[in-house]
Amino acid sequence: MFQYLSSFRNISPLGLKYNHNINNNNPAPVYRAGNLAPLKQDTVSFTGMSAPSHYKSVFDYLAADILSKNKKFQVDGSMLSASNITKAIDKLFDLNRVYGPYTTCSYEKIKWKPYIPQDIREFSVNKINDARASRLKQWQRFLETPFLEESAKEYPELAKTIHDNKSLRFVIWNAVNSEIKNNNRHIPVPFDAKALYKTILGYERIEPFDRAVRCASPTFIEIYTHRLRDMLLEAKGLSDNKSVWVKIPSIKKDPSNKEENIRTLEILSNKNWCTRSSVDKAEAALEDGDFYVYLERDKNNLWKTLVGMTTSKGKIDQIQGQDNNNIIPLTELENIKNYIKSQNLKCQSDVIAEGPKALQQILIAEKLGEYDEVLGKTLDKAIKDGDDYAVFKFMTGKVRELENGKLEIGTYRPSYNADTNSGISVPYSMMNINEDALLQNVEVINGNLILDNKNPLFNSSITVFPPSLKTVTGKISCTQEQYQRFGEDIRRVTGNNPAKIIVHSR
Repeated sequence: MFQYLSSFRNISPLGLKYNHNINNNNPAPVYRAGNLAPLKQDTVSFTGMSAPSHYKSVFDYLAADILSKNKKFQVDGSMLSASNITKAIDKLFDLNRVYGPYTTCSYEKIKWKPYIPQDIREFSVNKINDARASRLKQWQRFLETPFLEESAKEYPELAKTIHDNKSLRFVIWNAVNSEIKNNNRHIPVPFDAKALYKTILGYERIEPFDRAVRCASPTFIEIYTHRLRDMLLEAKGLSDNKSVWVKIPSIKKDPSNKEENIRTLEILSNKNWCTRSSVDKAEAALEDGDFYVYLERDKNNLWKTLVGMTTSKGKIDQIQGQDNNNIIPLTELENIKNYIKSQNLKCQSDVIAEGPKALQQILIAEKLGEYDEVLGKTLDKAIKDGDDYAVFKFMTGKVRELENGKLEIGTYRPSYNADTNSGISVPYSMMNINEDALLQNVEVINGNLILDNKNPLFNSSITVFPPSLKTVTGKISCTQEQYQRFGEDIRRVTGNNPAKIIVHSR
């Protein structure tokens, strides 16, 4: 049953022949086989994908499935059948349309935090593109000349399989490229001959009638990535666990195993981390300090990397989750805190252009996980919901809804005092709070409006002046640039009282 459902799902529109017959009794289109006489009932002829079990190999089926979903190859639907797919793949290789140009990352299409400077964005993207090109060239070189790849010589069966099967080459190349887009920072998975061979063998053992179900999820690239990680964890005696922390020693501490440790970090890194790159990031991350990685098995029993922690000068420097956005996953907060405590580790404390350091990240996560019983949600949920009233309630406690549905708040400054004992503050922008959205319904600020700070990282990131704001009872503090942009509105909400406007030249 599943195989035929899959076959229907993957039919290309180009594989259908339509006959449109309109008459008085049947005004609706009638779909008919093109090679048959007129019929009294609706019919359709399928010239797209065959049933999954009809293909010569599982990789022919997967190749047809890829082509049915990806219009860039411009393959006619009639060529996706079990009898024609080999010809279609051969033609793509003959026309040099398989590998194509590498997908580059574009800094204009990445969703950056507003505080990250332009030069850092461009530098970061350039490094990502270097890493992508380096990794993809390695994969392409192996797929084109498998017998020449040094690491594949240990597995001559792999080299022969790759050389003899163009559909397999096509599937592998598309799997390696599947995670990278121009609007993300993903880096292709490292190449490993043994892990690849194990993955291929697993697919070859799939029975023809099981293909549609078994190939749907997890994907080829997910299984290959798991093989990479599991082989590494097995060598460390950790593969039997459901979850595990792995400490990767710094180059300074373990110089004799430098290359092995760099490769370990590349393999265990999430696809969204720069440390998955062999260009220089993995090595740079291990130059001065140890690296800690936390992995768990998912519902398919595959290893997924959830947390990474860098160290600098003996202290935890940065903590990242899968999203690599300087925000600790709330589901892993207690796990992280317990591990840091159990290992007697200390955290760095600072805020830099690239983001908050470890201590601030923990304080941010604790705040985001704070729950309000009256509101019935956490701060994190309030931010994701765009619930401006709830966010003000969490952040300042001074918010009132007016009769017209607008808000009255107390003094506004775009930062949060995360630890009153130490005076550690965190900019709203580093908590994923969009100030434009937060302030859009504010009508009255019963206090001061602080838009600037001695540290420019704490400046307000508003792009428009709050559209509903009518009155600021206190003073407005801003930079010259902010005053040039919002001067007319600033004068209006302060009643044209120059004594209430403070413009700093810094």
